[in-house]
Amino acid sequence: MASELNQQRIIDEFLRCFRKMLMEPELSAELVRIAKEHINDKDAFHTIAMEVSNQTTLKIPEEMTEADKMFIKALIDVVKGDSMLY
Repeated sequence: MASELNQQRIIDEFLRCFRKMLMEPELSAELVRIAKEHINDKDAFHTIAMEVSNQTTLKIPEEMTEADKMFIKALIDVVKGDSMLY
């Protein structure tokens, strides 16, 4: 039961983030720019999370939730996939 509630909380948090991106179309471009800029940093995962929080309307706490981690991983995967196309 607790596992199901936790999964639902993660899904809900993840969906809020995507709704925000749909409501603010310029946000997607900014997120990709940040990820591209920091993808090769030593601690890219945390640097990207911090910069997203500092430079956009998405706020990622220092103590990231599972949804935050999933979102940053997806962002990194998008940027890596994009760079493979060229």
